[in-house]
Amino acid sequence: MFNRIQSDFGRLEILVSNARPELPAFYRPPMTITLEQWHAALDSQARAFLIEVQEAARLMADGGRILAITYSPSGRTGSWQPWVAMGSAKAALDSLVRYFAVALGPRGITVNAISPGGIFGAPNPVEGSILRSLPPAVQEAIQSWHESGWTPMRRLGTPADIGNAVMLLCMDEASFITGQILHVDGGASIMDTVFPLDIQRG
Repeated sequence: MFNRIQSDFGRLEILVSNARPELPAFYRPPMTITLEQWHAALDSQARAFLIEVQEAARLMADGGRILAITYSPSGRTGSWQPWVAMGSAKAALDSLVRYFAVALGPRGITVNAISPGGIFGAPNPVEGSILRSLPPAVQEAIQSWHESGWTPMRRLGTPADIGNAVMLLCMDEASFITGQILHVDGGASIMDTVFPLDIQRG
């Protein structure tokens, strides 16, 4: 892929890493997950990003932009048991963002990550987020949860919300922002899960 970019365009200015396997390939709890499922998640995130950045950097002039689409909560929580492989993969991805930010900083290449909240998008799973591949009852529960106030903006996000954040970090004005994880989640990541929502509302 990178050889073709070099052949067709000669250089690369922006890399957005956003890939995942389908749910059956990795969606198992920690006590029953297979090594094959584990590697499917790790390879799609950390390994892919490692190779992508190494290849992209050789095609980038100084001042390029590298972005990873992550999901940071899964790297610090353990409640979503079947997400163990992807959560671990995202934690490794987040770490790589920081390491590459330091490595490429002298060249003015910024390396950041965007951590979406609940993103639905189109009903078609291919066009929407991974949440669209979950059973309809689960999708409805997720939507109700966020609209009830656990996301302060009381809605789920859209692919356009994430695209807008990508554009922001690719602007010239963002040239001094690197090694960061930007939560694009309508405020969901700042909510306190210890206390019931009614108590928090006062």
